[in-house]
Amino acid sequence: MTNTRFGQNFLVNKNVAEKMARHFLSAVEPAGCIVEVGPGKGVLTDLLVKYGQEHSLKAVELDTELFTRLGDLYREYNNVEILNRNILEVSLAALYPDEKRIYLISNVPYYISGEFIDWMVSQVEYIKKGMLMMQKEFVDRLAARPDTKDYSAQSVIFNYLFRLKKMFEVSPGSFSPRPKVRSTVFSFEGKWEIISTVRRVDVSGFYLFLRECFENRRKTLLNNLERRYNPEELWRLFEIYGINPKIRAEQLMVENFLNIYRGL
Repeated sequence: MTNTRFGQNFLVNKNVAEKMARHFLSAVEPAGCIVEVGPGKGVLTDLLVKYGQEHSLKAVELDTELFTRLGDLYREYNNVEILNRNILEVSLAALYPDEKRIYLISNVPYYISGEFIDWMVSQVEYIKKGMLMMQKEFVDRLAARPDTKDYSAQSVIFNYLFRLKKMFEVSPGSFSPRPKVRSTVFSFEGKWEIISTVRRVDVSGFYLFLRECFENRRKTLLNNLERRYNPEELWRLFEIYGINPKIRAEQLMVENFLNIYRGL
């Protein structure tokens, strides 16, 4: 099967799959609830089933042909369920109604990278930890820190909610078809000290605010925000928190953004 209409680059390097599966499962609690996104031909799924028989596994696959194939392979496993869904339209709360700490693993299709991270942000209350493989350049941007060109609204919100740890890089030859770029495997863990009180900060509202802050990177933060918020109130908050009115968004820490957002 060589169907790539959904942008799949299938992982074929079994050593990489083995390394991912073992590291991932070592962090999963007994009888943990796992969601695999885009299992493809099942190279990771096989290992998750082999080494994690005590866990519940739900694999979400968009491609109908692959879904059918995987369904046939794992039909006899009571702890495995294959779902023919678009993960961006899936609610983790619906998959595991009685579980709020779900483990996530995926070789994420490159073309949905940004949307997938946004989906994770929207599902943050249900994600405990996991492991992802994504394009190296994208992971570098996701992990970006202040005062760098890659620092963005998405990197701010992701690192506010999750701890990201890069693990290892994967060469193009580990996939079929072979991509033109390298990939990075990284683990992440929800910051439960924040997530447990996440309702105190409206995550979707805060993320929208961050996008407004970064909307025009050439402009100062104040100029970006004055189009929507009261200028006098902005000046007052900048003075209270000691923020230079000439500063740009990429120079601020998440605490600065939170202070302004809460103030507004």
